[in-house]
Amino acid sequence: MSLRDPRQSETVWLARSIIPGFRAGDRAATAMITCGGSVVALGTRRQALRWKRAGARVIDLSNVVITPGLIDSHTHLLYWALNQCEVVDLRDARRPVDLERAFRASRAQRAARGESDWVVGARLSARVFGDRFPTAAELDRYVPDRPLYVRSHDGHTVCLNTRALQVARIRKTTRDPVGGRIARDDRGAPTGVLHERAIELVSDPVQQLARSEDGGAMARVDRALDGACRALRMMGIVAVHTMDGPESLRAMQRRRSRDSRGQGAEVRVTHAIPLAMLDHATALGLRAGLGDDWLRVAAVKIFSDGALGSRTALMFEAYPGTKGDYGQAVVAGAELREAVCRAASAGWPVWVHAIGDRAVSESLDAIAAARKVEPTPLQHRIEHAQCVRPRDVARMARLGVIASMQPCHLPGDIANANAAWPRARRNAYPFRRMLERGVTLAFGSDMPIEEPAPWRGLWGATYRAEWGADAHGIWFPEQRTTMREALYAFTRGAAMSVGDEAGGILRPGAGADMALWSDDPRRTRSRECAALAALGSIVGGGDPIWAK
Repeated sequence: MSLRDPRQSETVWLARSIIPGFRAGDRAATAMITCGGSVVALGTRRQALRWKRAGARVIDLSNVVITPGLIDSHTHLLYWALNQCEVVDLRDARRPVDLERAFRASRAQRAARGESDWVVGARLSARVFGDRFPTAAELDRYVPDRPLYVRSHDGHTVCLNTRALQVARIRKTTRDPVGGRIARDDRGAPTGVLHERAIELVSDPVQQLARSEDGGAMARVDRALDGACRALRMMGIVAVHTMDGPESLRAMQRRRSRDSRGQGAEVRVTHAIPLAMLDHATALGLRAGLGDDWLRVAAVKIFSDGALGSRTALMFEAYPGTKGDYGQAVVAGAELREAVCRAASAGWPVWVHAIGDRAVSESLDAIAAARKVEPTPLQHRIEHAQCVRPRDVARMARLGVIASMQPCHLPGDIANANAAWPRARRNAYPFRRMLERGVTLAFGSDMPIEEPAPWRGLWGATYRAEWGADAHGIWFPEQRTTMREALYAFTRGAAMSVGDEAGGILRPGAGADMALWSDDPRRTRSRECAALAALGSIVGGGDPIWAK
C-alpha cells in the first residue's frame, strides 16, 4: 500500500513549526501531509496546499509547535494506571506523622469503594524513618485492623504490618528465598521488611486485582488503563515500553481488541515478557516482534540486582558501615549468563535490570556471551544502568547495547548515592560519557516509581540537581546532556532501542505520532524544565488529544 493510497483519507496539518527530529541539522517545516497513519510529506504551507489531494482535510493548528511524539522507554503502565485509583500514595511523606494522615484520609475512600481487606501504600522513602524502613509494629499505629502492604519508592522493598505478616504466614522459621532477604530483629523474628525476592512471599493485592478474571475486577482494570492512556497522551507521550507479567499483556490485549483501529486515547505499547515465561513462549514458537503497530511483544525482562534506595544494587565495593554487604544479586553470575544466552539463542532480545556497577558489568558479560549464539544481531538493553564504570561504558558501545535510563530518578538519588556510593558515585548516571562513546540512550520514567511527566526526565538529564536546586547544587555537571540530546533519547533513541526504524521521527514513511507544544522545546533552558509541558498529542494521524 503506497503512502497516498486513494482509499484512505488525507490530512494536511498546518502549524507554526513542525520539527521532524532532534538531531542537529533537522530542518523545521510549517506543514505536513499524513495518510493512513503515516507521514507523506513535509514542507511549507504553500507546498502542502499545492500537493494535497482533492477532498483532503486541512487542520490549522495555528501557533502550535509539532515535534515527534514522546516515547517512555521504561514503564509499568498497568500498575501506574492502578496506582492512580487503588493505592495510597506516600511519595510526599517526610515524617512518620505524614503516613498517619495519608492512611486516615484514605479510610473513607476505601469504605466508599468497598475495597478488599488489604490496604496498600506505595512510594515510601526510607528517609521518612531516618534511612530505614518501618517495622510491623510501627505500621500497626497507622493501620491496626487490616493487613497493610507498603511498597518502597523504588519498589524493591515491601513493609508489612503485623496483620499482614500473619496473613502471609511469615514467621521466625521462614527461610530467606534465593535472591531475597527477610529483615529480622536480634532474636531472628521478621520485622515486617522484605527485600527483593522475599517480596514474593506475600501476594501483592494490586497484582491480585490485575490478575483477577472476575468481570468486575477486569472492568476496574480497564477503566484505570483508559484513564492512564488519556493522561499520557495529554503529556505528549504517544508510546510506552512496559515490562510486567502476563496480567499486563492480557489487559493490553483486551484494550487492543476493543478498538482494532487504534482510535481514541490510544498509546502504542511495546511489551516485554518476564524471564519466567521464556520457556513457555519458545515452546509455543513465539518470537520477539509478535503483534502489530499498536501492541507488540519485543523482549525478555531479567532482574539482575536490586536498587540504590534499598541498598540492594549490586556493587563492586561494599556499602559503607556494613560488613561486606555488596547489595543483592537476583539473577547473576552463571545463572544470568545462561538466562541471557537461552533467550538470545531463541531470538529474544533481553532487557536486563542492572543498577549497580557490578550488576551492569555481569550483564555485559552475559550479553557478550549471547552475541556468539544469537541467530541474528539482537537489540539488547540495560535497564537503569545507574552506576557504570568507564570501562563498561566502552563495552556497552562495542557490544551495541542500549542504555535504557530514567533521568527522573537522578534528583532523588543524589543524597542516596552520596551516602551509599562514596567513590562509585562519580560513575552514576554517566549520560555524557555514554554519548561520547557512542552508546544510544533511551529515556523513560519507570512509572509508577516516578511520575511520567516528561519535564522530570529532562530536568534530571540536562540539569542534574535535586528538585528546585540552584546552580550550586548541580551534581557532576560534566555528565549533563543538552536539551536536544535528551529529547532525542525520549523519541528516536527510544524507538531505535526496540528496532523501530519508523518511530520517534517525522519523515515520509514514519508514523504520524506527534507531540504538541506552545513553543519549541529545544529552546527550553535546563533550569526552566519544570515549566515545560506539552499541549497534547496526535497518534497515527488521528484527532488531537489536548491537555486540560
